[in-house]
Amino acid sequence: MVLTLISQAKQRIEQSVSALVHKAIVISVAIVCLLFAAAFGLVAAYYALVESMGFRPIEAAGIIAGCLLGLAVAVLAILPLAVRSKPRAASAVAAPAEVLALADKGLASATQRVGALPLVVIAFVSGFLVTRR
Repeated sequence: MVLTLISQAKQRIEQSVSALVHKAIVISVAIVCLLFAAAFGLVAAYYALVESMGFRPIEAAGIIAGCLLGLAVAVLAILPLAVRSKPRAASAVAAPAEVLALADKGLASATQRVGALPLVVIAFVSGFLVTRR
């Protein structure tokens, strides 16, 4: 019975890996096709600007570069709006009472182990060193 469960688990893992590899291959082929299409479109736009519109080659290249820059800025401006923000865990700042209680507990423990006078000296020296420039 245990061997049957192991065999079934192995088959499921192999199927999952096979599906992931298949998806990765399809996505990579689609990305390559997209890059070729973008390159073809850029070359076609360049020649259309040079031959049909009468721009000099350097002007056509500048227009295309400006359009690509504008597209990149637009994508970077829209990207933060499209990305889902993950819910953040409750931070220590959100619960000041818990933070104070934890600090008080740690200070009490340090006072018991080291003593009050060495802690005051350590705090004074560290404060003095931090404020020196």
